[in-house]
This record gives sequence, C-alpha cells and structure tokens, in this order.
Amino acid sequence: MSRDHHGPTAPHPPHGQIGYLQLPAQDVARSAAFYETVFGWSADLGHGSFEAPGMIGQWTTERPPAPAGGPVVWICADDLQATLELAETSGGRVHGRPRLDNGERWLAELDDPAGNRIGVVAPVRAAQAQTMVAVRDVEASSRWYQRLLGLQSDHGGPQYERLLSAGTLVLQLHDRDTAHHHGRIGDPGHETGNGVLLWFGEVADFDQVVARAEELDATIVLPPHRNPPEGQGNGPAHRELWVRDPDGYTVVVASPDGEAFEPA
Repeated sequence: MSRDHHGPTAPHPPHGQIGYLQLPAQDVARSAAFYETVFGWSADLGHGSFEAPGMIGQWTTERPPAPAGGPVVWICADDLQATLELAETSGGRVHGRPRLDNGERWLAELDDPAGNRIGVVAPVRAAQAQTMVAVRDVEASSRWYQRLLGLQSDHGGPQYERLLSAGTLVLQLHDRDTAHHHGRIGDPGHETGNGVLLWFGEVADFDQVVARAEELDATIVLPPHRNPPEGQGNGPAHRELWVRDPDGYTVVVASPDGEAFEPA
C-alpha cells in the first residue's frame, strides 16, 4: 500500500480516522476511469492508486469484489441525478430508487465496474422555481433567450428545451401543441403570455442585454429605468428592462440589487 511522496511528510492523521482505502478491482484502469468520471477522484495508474477528498487509497486485483456483505463505502455527491446517470454510463449499476434519509440527504446504492457495492450521499435541496412556458417555436425561442441573456441550451429539439445560467436551470420551453404525458400546454383560445412576467434578476451585463434587445428588435414594454425611480430611496436599487419575447411573454431583466445605489 506504499505510495511515493515528495516534499515534507504530511502530518499523521488523528487516531481513529480512516486513512487509507483499498478497493477490489477486476480491471484497475476501468475502475479508475469510473471513479474519476463519477466522483472526480485523481488516479495514478502507475501505482493503481487514487486521491479523493480527505482520502487516499488504491485499487487492487488481489482481493475479490464485495457485492454483498461487509462494510459499504458511502461517497458524497453534489448532484444526485447527474451522479447516478454518470455511474450507469461509466460501467456501474444503480440498485433501486434513492431513498430520503431523515429529510436531510438522499441515499442511493450502486455497484462499481468491479461489482463492489458503494453508496452515494447527496444533499436535499430547497424547492426552487423552474419556470416553464408554452411557445410556438421552441428552437426559435431558445435562440432568442440564448442571444438576449447568454443562456445555454441543456436539451435542444423542437418540442422541449432547458436553458441554463452558469449550470443552473432558469427556464424551460415547451411546444404548446405537444401533449407528452401531461396533455397539451396552454389554451389556444387565450392570448399567450397574458399576465405572465418572466423575471431574470442579478444580471451583471445589464447594458449589454439592453444592446442585444435592440439587435433582436424586441418590443419594448418599459425602457431601461431605475427601481425605485431616482430620488425615491434605494429599495432594490437596480435597473430594469421590460421587453416582449417572440410569444408575447413579458420578460423583465434586472441588474443586481444595489447596482444603482444612490449615496445619501
């Protein structure tokens, strides 16, 4: 279990701390690729070793995998779904559905490529708005929002789109005439977007958004203005632009709170 070390010797871990993990493998390179891809571990194939947050260890072909019985290694993950999808596409196999543990964490079990049973621990996240709107042309609307706000496509296609900002889902687009499993979205007998405001706050490049709205020839509902108006205190102290998207939804773009702060 020796490893080459360079520089000063690291302090010895405190008594009782797990300091080294040995994982059975049938193919060290395949196991290394799995743990690198799914959990971000750093592998050294020359020694069959790895570094994980707070842990070092190695893969070994000298021990049989442990699909049942014995200790189970539980590994923390930030995103439950993404981790399970990566596990399955990287040679692992997920067992059953994740379960909620005391309302605080999600627990899921899977087998790594060698057949070792391991666990995944992911945090429970607070509920968050994930707005979906019905549109006539998903791909055209996606291009419009990508251009106006710099969002990134996370799905694509003519029926449904997910748009992200810095990896976070901020808007879903759905074709108004496609039923999928939930039935048709929207009522063709009513005006699309009436009474709906799609609000995008904390937009740092507000001035660039204004310029892009002009390039898109977007219909202006309210030109750039301060909220609250100048001389009426600081409140959110940001600027806003109100425009219409291609389907008639009102889109509000707001600069970060305090960006238009007025000193006393």
